[in-house]
Amino acid sequence: MSKKIATKTFTAEMILEGSWGSRQLGKHESTMDLWEGDGAGYYFIEWDIPDIETTEGIGIWFNPDTRELTDYDGIFSLPTEAIALLEENGIKVGEEWR
Repeated sequence: MSKKIATKTFTAEMILEGSWGSRQLGKHESTMDLWEGDGAGYYFIEWDIPDIETTEGIGIWFNPDTRELTDYDGIFSLPTEAIALLEENGIKVGEEWR
């Protein structure tokens, strides 16, 4: 069973990214919930953006011993707000993920 670790609500400029490029979606309020996943070294972020009727899932993998981020999945680039949420909860995010 997953356990919610933290929640971060913020307003930011939203950008839709893909292999085709990017598109500005405007400034919107959204909420990121950080959840403990199944197994050591796995968390996930549920990112809800109600104004544009979107919820993104971001898989987060980290070394359970060092708590350093090792990978993520589900979105094109890791938002600064997600990085802040991870760091506020003890996950070290290296420069290569910024």
